[in-house]
Amino acid sequence: MILFEHPFLIVLAVIFSLLLALFIYRKEVRFSAASKSLRTLLFALRFISLLILALLALKPKWLQESKQVEKPILVFLQDASASLLNAPDSSYYTKELLETIRANNQKLSEDFELYTYHFDREIKEGINKEFTGKSTDISKAFQNIEDRFYNRNLAGVILASDGNYNRGLNPYYKASDLNAPIFTLALGDTTQEKDLRITSIRHNEIAYFENEFPVQFDVFSNFNSAEKHQLVISKKGKVLHEEWLKLKSNTPITKRIYLQADKEGIQYYKLNIRSFEGEKNTVNNEQQIAIDVLKNHQKILILTSAPHPDVSALKSALQEGQNYEVKSALFHEFKEDIEPYNLIVLHQIPDLANRNKELLNRIMESETALLFIGGTSTHWNSFNKIQNFAELKTAGQMQDVFPHINENFTAFELSDKCKKFINNSPPLFAPFAEVFVDEPKQSLFKQKIESITTDKELLFFKEVNGKQMAILLAEGLWKWRLYDYQRNKTHDNFNEWIQAIGQYLTLNKDKRKLRLQYPKLINEGATFQIDAQLYNDNYKLVKKAQLSLLITDQNKDEYLYTLSPEGSSYKAKVKNLNEGTYQIKVNAIHKDQQQSQNGVFTVVASKLENQKQTADWDLLSKLSKVSGGMLIQKESFEQYAALIKKNTDLKPQVYYQQYLSDIIKQKGIFLVLLLCLFFEWAIRKRLGTH
Repeated sequence: MILFEHPFLIVLAVIFSLLLALFIYRKEVRFSAASKSLRTLLFALRFISLLILALLALKPKWLQESKQVEKPILVFLQDASASLLNAPDSSYYTKELLETIRANNQKLSEDFELYTYHFDREIKEGINKEFTGKSTDISKAFQNIEDRFYNRNLAGVILASDGNYNRGLNPYYKASDLNAPIFTLALGDTTQEKDLRITSIRHNEIAYFENEFPVQFDVFSNFNSAEKHQLVISKKGKVLHEEWLKLKSNTPITKRIYLQADKEGIQYYKLNIRSFEGEKNTVNNEQQIAIDVLKNHQKILILTSAPHPDVSALKSALQEGQNYEVKSALFHEFKEDIEPYNLIVLHQIPDLANRNKELLNRIMESETALLFIGGTSTHWNSFNKIQNFAELKTAGQMQDVFPHINENFTAFELSDKCKKFINNSPPLFAPFAEVFVDEPKQSLFKQKIESITTDKELLFFKEVNGKQMAILLAEGLWKWRLYDYQRNKTHDNFNEWIQAIGQYLTLNKDKRKLRLQYPKLINEGATFQIDAQLYNDNYKLVKKAQLSLLITDQNKDEYLYTLSPEGSSYKAKVKNLNEGTYQIKVNAIHKDQQQSQNGVFTVVASKLENQKQTADWDLLSKLSKVSGGMLIQKESFEQYAALIKKNTDLKPQVYYQQYLSDIIKQKGIFLVLLLCLFFEWAIRKRLGTH
């Protein structure tokens, strides 16, 4: 079929060719002696050749259709990760199984179009004989097959695996996306060996020098034990924490341990649950973490509506902390930038005078952490309006309130001595009000009025859009500081809880102009990825700068990379790094100003494939069941080709494909044109009129 972009021009082309042919042959005296039939033939030949040329000038398209018959497709996916060699009969998987796969796949290729791949973290073509994969991502392999064979005649997928994965999503949730049955060859050993392990480690990327930081993790046992097992946390061989745990079968114990950041730089810590006699898999008993310890002063700004003894008490307590640089000022007189500060304390702000609204708006819109302290001068209606998670309904009356400590508070810990001090301290002065606070929140103090504990909040914490906020609905902290010295001859207890609040609110609030985010510890074979953000003097993101990454390995060899802008940050990825410690330096150039930041990270031998040595056939069974396939165990491996043929659709699929091509590429058109011109020339030559 011939298609024209502008069909109405065909009529014009026909008329043009017809008129031109008539003009040439109808009244030409040189052809008067020729017969009428001969003149008609010459006219027709000229008309056809002119029409072909005119139509070609219109650039017509030739619509063609092709038919393709495709055999049903089978995809063979081989798990090539190192976990398969954990099985007692590992030699079977490197020898006999590969021969079985070759023989069965040859039979399948007679009726199917067979594609073979092996995978660990990535997927590659062919069968693998080494089983050296450092990690396993089954869901990514499924996604890759889905992308490659989308809208194709995929009849089934054969997955030869032990069912263990340590990267990506649960493959169960990707199985149905393939729209094909999954036949699983159950590899590995399901025999349960008694095993202890440490899992699910959570910790902050950075901590500040001489502060405490939390490390949370789970200790897991797959058996009941009458004995206690020793948990040890150490750094460079020095034991930092030690305790004995009683473990129950399949009941993880979650531990949250606070460690002291006693040295700057990247610090490595080992978490270990001591192995018991006869434990076969001890690799997963130990985990290693890395913390970037910064000696970075936290800048704190205290703004108050009027001079108040609370401000002096707060400032003294915070300045006792080695990482705090504290400044105080009257709110209505403050003219400086707020961006450099990690924490802003608003003492009785907004006040009754409601001054400097522009500054208050900037503070609320910033990402800087806030501590509100209320009192007699606080304008509570304005307070309710500037934030949308807490509301006080008060007529302006004030009353004495005592704090009641919430024992379920988990954000940070106070010592028993400090808690005793708080419970015995004199009352604070708070508004007589109904208090409403949206969940979730962290409540440290409730209000106790005349020895009656109420549900009213006194001091609570809340995160709003990544911004940490705390609200203390009372003034009179100066009395607590005096009371502490009166009773204990020190301010240690008062300083402890004030500094704990400051540390919690400023945690991970990095105010460096060039900020790097990268893993301090990666497994061998993993990709090292670094994200960098550059800020100007006003702490606004800079999106058009030149950033480079210099990596130096343990042999002092240097490798230079460029960080590419992506969104609000600059990124670089480095693959195929060997085991060892690497120094990095990021340089940033913007408008002739240069910033640099150094760092270090370590590549350790991957232990992921040794974390779990028992095959997960339950997952394989679920994959087969949800997709309409079947689980095939070792005794049936020799016949898996026959089983798959019996349980799959062997019908080929016919595809019809239409496509357009330029008609000028059709050789037949030119043949007709040449024949018309040739015969016209031959006849005219015979007539002697050429």
